[in-house]
This record gives sequence, C-alpha cells and structure tokens, in this order.
Amino acid sequence: MRRQRTRGTGLVDLLVGTALALAVLSVLTAAVGTGARVLVAGGARGEAEDTAQLAVEAFTFDARRAGWDPRAVGIAPLVEATPSRVTFTADLDANGAVDASSEEKTAHVCTGVGRLSRIIGRQSLPLADGLSRCAFRYLDATGTAIAVPAAGLSPTALAGVRAVALDLTLLPSGLRGRADRTVLVALRRAS
Repeated sequence: MRRQRTRGTGLVDLLVGTALALAVLSVLTAAVGTGARVLVAGGARGEAEDTAQLAVEAFTFDARRAGWDPRAVGIAPLVEATPSRVTFTADLDANGAVDASSEEKTAHVCTGVGRLSRIIGRQSLPLADGLSRCAFRYLDATGTAIAVPAAGLSPTALAGVRAVALDLTLLPSGLRGRADRTVLVALRRAS
C-alpha cells in the first residue's frame, strides 16, 4: 500500500495569495476614497446651491414688500442704494410711519469679506458666506441700468428706481462648479 502525500501550501503560494489580496484591497480602498470625495463635494455643492437660493429668497421677500403704504402717506420703497447696500422701507403695521427698529426698515449688505447680510434694526443676520461676487443693480422705468456712484443714489435718483437686482456668486472651496444667482425684483409704486 502506498501512502499518498498531501502537499501543503508552500511559501511561494502564500506570497502570491498575499500579493493578490493586497492588490485587491488597495483597489477597493482607492474606490472607497474616491467615492467619499465625490460624496463630500456633492454635499458642499448642494449646500452652496441652497445657501444662494435662500439668500435670493430673503432679498426677494423684502424687495416685494418695500413701499407698502396702506395709508398712502408716501412711504418710499428705497431709502438707500449703493452697489453694496440697499435699504427697503414699508409700513407693515399700517400706522402711517416706518419704525426703523423693526422689519419695516430692512437693509441688505454685501460686505468686503464675501458675506451677504440682512440688517433689521441693530440685528445683522448673515444670509450667505463665501461669496466671490455680491452686488446690487438698479433699473429705471425703461429697464436701463442706473449708474450708481460709490456714495449711493441721491434722493431724486432713488425715486426713479423701478427695479432692484441682486447678483450672487458662491464658489465653495475645492469645487469646480459655482452657484450663480441673479434676481430682479420690481418695486411697488404708489398709484
């Protein structure tokens, strides 16, 4: 009777198996890392889009109610207009006057540090950070842009503004795409 010999795994077989396992593991690790980077970038992109949209919606809300004057006492929709700041007024409580410490006087300000803020009274609320562009434009009754000096529009020029535009560009760090928003809102005028 002959004995059969069982061959064991040799050292070469173990080394080849280990090398193959390491190669597969490194490919899987690279795939998971790439997927994680794509997921993080997509989340940052979505957050940038949401932030820009919410800033535009807050601006649109204030601009649409600017000039509300139920008692017809002559509430002007704009009291300040510069390339980086606009101040809206409205008689929201219908008492015939604008309370500067309430939402009846609301400013939107583009700061030099890439932020759009909404100011009500002494309270400043940041709407968007990380902006690479933030500016206001003013248009007359024909839709022509009004040239705005750095000091802002005069009271006479303010009366000629019929629409206000907000231009935003938000570029999240590390992303190629950017979130651009432009909104144009017509102002309320007394009839």
